[in-house]
Amino acid sequence: MGERILVVDDEPTVLMFCTRALSRMGYEAQGASSGEEALALLRAGAFDVLVTDVAMPGMNGIELLNRAREILPELVVIVITGVGSIDLAIKALRGGAQDFLPKPFTPLELKSAVDRALAQVRIAQERARMRVLMPLFELAKRRLEHVDLGAFYQEVLNLALREAEAGSAALFSLEEDDQTVVKEAFVGEDLGCGPECATLIRAARDRQAAFIVDEKVAGELGIREAFERSGVGSVLCAPLHAPGRYVGILLLTKGQGRGTFRPVDIEMLTILSGQVAGLVENARLVAKLEDWNRALERRVEERTRALEETQQRLLRSERLATVGQLGASIAHELRNPLGVINNSVYFLRMRLGEEDPKITKHLDIIEHEVRAANKIITDLMNFVRVREVEKEVLDPNVLVERVLNKIEVPENVVIKTQLDPSLPAAPFDAGKMEQILTNLLNNAIQALPEGGEVVISTFKDGGWVCFSVKDTGEGIRPEDLPRIFEPLFTTKAKGIGLGLSIVKLLVDAHHGEIEVFSQVGQGSEFIVKIPLSEEEGTSRSVTIYAQEDAPSSGPAGGG
Repeated sequence: MGERILVVDDEPTVLMFCTRALSRMGYEAQGASSGEEALALLRAGAFDVLVTDVAMPGMNGIELLNRAREILPELVVIVITGVGSIDLAIKALRGGAQDFLPKPFTPLELKSAVDRALAQVRIAQERARMRVLMPLFELAKRRLEHVDLGAFYQEVLNLALREAEAGSAALFSLEEDDQTVVKEAFVGEDLGCGPECATLIRAARDRQAAFIVDEKVAGELGIREAFERSGVGSVLCAPLHAPGRYVGILLLTKGQGRGTFRPVDIEMLTILSGQVAGLVENARLVAKLEDWNRALERRVEERTRALEETQQRLLRSERLATVGQLGASIAHELRNPLGVINNSVYFLRMRLGEEDPKITKHLDIIEHEVRAANKIITDLMNFVRVREVEKEVLDPNVLVERVLNKIEVPENVVIKTQLDPSLPAAPFDAGKMEQILTNLLNNAIQALPEGGEVVISTFKDGGWVCFSVKDTGEGIRPEDLPRIFEPLFTTKAKGIGLGLSIVKLLVDAHHGEIEVFSQVGQGSEFIVKIPLSEEEGTSRSVTIYAQEDAPSSGPAGGG
């Protein structure tokens, strides 16, 4: 499309001559026979040059010049003067007209005047372009220095608002689903651009350059009523096309009665949109890359944990295999000698009777040590034997009573019970559960060499039935806590470190969990949680707390 020229003259012959001549020269020429008609055309659309007669009835050329500049401040004006209107022409030039043509004039003289005027238009456009590009280059440079993207958008919109003398400016982005519209930034008057913005975004999808939406185009798009309601008179839209993808739209609006946008505004917004489109897409790609990085980091962490857990399982399997070989060897090599020793003690008691108290004492010591050795062998064999649990529905409190009736309690240790009588029956392997509780009670008693108190409790926690064994003994050092369930790990002078390992294996066999709370000098608490039904038991885990990290409250407290 050529440059737009508006010719205003009250003489029909001159008006027709000028418009036809300019059209043949390749310009888009339009005529008006009065100042009032010319102002209406200027409000409806942008023109590059105004060619006007000075002496006209009603509104003369000088008044038209002043009022036209209010609508289009950078409009270039050429005045047409007759012999008797030179004084008026001089006044017009002083008022801001760029050139004048004395009547009569030839088509060549008209073309020369228009070309000179358009040269000024192009100079003005270049100045405007530089006003846009220089701040834009500075903004782009700052963007490369990691300026906040939201702040960058605001500055771009402020620049567009100022250069186009618009009432508002907004940037909308389109999500990857091509449906979701996001308002990234907004400046200026809030003209209530609502659902019609989505219509404009769809309309801009297939366009490669900025375009103006006036009353007519708004009607074609079905949004005229929305425009009128919101007070919008003209909208300048610039689609944001990144390589291979439409990413959104830049919108500038002018209120009703505030004129329309000019070609220089279209060019300016096209430049801005090209820069912003790349930044919008880059921001999306950077965000996606950051999401991928975070996901990759999570996957690496998960794989690392899985590898560590696999390594721990392999180490544990190797240790179990070692324990199994050791247990089988000890059982074979020591059971028979211990049996012989035990039979010999029995024979000596039968022959010697109670004649010598010293002999009786030493025989008791031998029997005690034989029992201790047999217990070690039994623990080893229990540890390496893998047998399915044989569950039956039992009262948890009955299990506790059975265990308390079997264990030996030193005189300086007090055993207390806090059993919940409302506990429901649950599926247990009675023998294995008794072994769990026996090992935990024996550990608690051994933690009280100077005497103290052990509390065994039962309670319900959601879908779990819980057994708590809590002592007031020495406690476990924080550095030892993570290893207490490892086979062959022990801090005791006696024992080979299988008691808690067996407890862990048997809890796992019940699909249960075990929690440990401990503080040096104040004691420890072991809580065994067994599922009330088979469906509940899906987790096999150990939770270990130093006492200061333990929950502030619990069914059985922390010790």
